[in-house]
Amino acid sequence: MKAMIKSIFLSLLLAGAPVTAGAQAVDVAAGIQMAQIDFDTYHALLLERCKLLAPDAVDTLAAAMTLWKAQNVDALVILRQLYKAQLIQLKRAQQPDATEADIDAHVAAVLGIFNANLKERVAGVPADEARASCEGGYANSLLNRPAMDFNVLLKRMTLGR
Repeated sequence: MKAMIKSIFLSLLLAGAPVTAGAQAVDVAAGIQMAQIDFDTYHALLLERCKLLAPDAVDTLAAAMTLWKAQNVDALVILRQLYKAQLIQLKRAQQPDATEADIDAHVAAVLGIFNANLKERVAGVPADEARASCEGGYANSLLNRPAMDFNVLLKRMTLGR
């Protein structure tokens, strides 16, 4: 299933694991799905784990996360709004008689999928991989991997490139 593949890719990306060069150019659909992740929660969980595994790396990692957030926050807000509008439109097309409560429940359920089990995902990364993420792997992914630049994704969507 395509969603499962994206979930695996996402897990690798969030863990800071190496991803092949071809996978760096994330398609728009996968990028929009990644934009739905609650990065504030994910980053807090990762920092907590890093405090145990690589305490000396925490400040550098936190600084990279802060920089990334400042660069991407506006694009993430817009991408999340666009995705929510798309979910609403699709639900109304599938069920024209759906109530606002039905639509809200549907949207919440779909969006909940992206953030389900974040704590377990962070805890489930083997210690050696998590330590590598703490010690620069994830910061490098955040700041240098095109898939994590949501401004580029937004521009691709709006300009069709």
